[in-house]
Amino acid sequence: MCTADVRAQPWAILGGMSSQARPTMKDVAAASGVSFKTVSRVINREPGVAPETAEAVRKAADALGYQADLQARSLRRSDRRSQSIGLIVSSVANPFDAELHAAIEEEVWRYQAVVLALSSGYDPEVEQARARALMRRHVDGLLVSPVGDDQSWLLKLAGDRPVVFVDREPKPLLGDAVLSDHRAGARRATEHLLAHGHRRVALLTDDLRIQSARERRDGYLEALAAAGIPADPRLLATNLSGTEAARLACHQLLAGSSAPTAIFAAQNHLAAGAMRAIHSLDLSDRVGLVAFDDLPYADLFATPLTAVTQDAGRIGRLAAQRLLGRIQGEISGPPEVTIVPTGFTVRGSGEVSPRP
Repeated sequence: MCTADVRAQPWAILGGMSSQARPTMKDVAAASGVSFKTVSRVINREPGVAPETAEAVRKAADALGYQADLQARSLRRSDRRSQSIGLIVSSVANPFDAELHAAIEEEVWRYQAVVLALSSGYDPEVEQARARALMRRHVDGLLVSPVGDDQSWLLKLAGDRPVVFVDREPKPLLGDAVLSDHRAGARRATEHLLAHGHRRVALLTDDLRIQSARERRDGYLEALAAAGIPADPRLLATNLSGTEAARLACHQLLAGSSAPTAIFAAQNHLAAGAMRAIHSLDLSDRVGLVAFDDLPYADLFATPLTAVTQDAGRIGRLAAQRLLGRIQGEISGPPEVTIVPTGFTVRGSGEVSPRP
């Protein structure tokens, strides 16, 4: 067993090596008094090394500041894996995407891999450019929230590397997908407003090229149809991009001659815009509002936000597990879709009743 003390002056052990040089496995071997092959086994987590020897190697590596060259390691590995996963979300500024990212990162880290995350900005061209950038970095697989339906370009780009879709399902199904039950959640939100006496319920949606946006719109329409209420085109504000666009659209709806008495905002940033419009018009006690997906501190608002809630953490973990299973060959066969149920949190904004 190695007993060399490498804590105080690690470079002295290496014969006056410059402090600017990057330590190698040979340096770790010299410092710990073992062979290069033993160090390689410890660094690569291979079996066959006594625990006390492995501990000595790790201490020497830490003292020297040794860091494994993952790119070089991937070239030596027979499977050529880079131990990295690519992730493309719509926007890291969105609380849902941020929670999704955190869950994926935690799950992937269990396998000593890292996540390289980028945002598409809801733009198909940006999505393609960033997918290409991740593939050039030789990620082992990709998790993506697709903007459009046609992802055939992505599978051609990925080659034999697996792709798992999160939050949105492409058509046709080209890879595993893990997503919320968007339609059921939207139907429940609309039914909730109808149950509180509203008959003129407006809808705010983001880009209808996005599968989840269409599913939420369809859930809204299903709830109206089930209640015998015809959909009024004047109450549909679609393809909205961001909080400010939602604020302007909502302001116009509420100031118009056929104003709604309630609003279903089918995305959390759109809900924020709706809240600003409602507040600016001093209608918080007159106009009902339900959001699809929650906002931070929603319970602290003057009229706390009622919302359909998504379990982003569970979606992220399941998607990461699915991708890792494909990478490691533990999962095979045709793609599968996993649906995660939504929740519903009642706080006050969705319980505002219409006034005569």
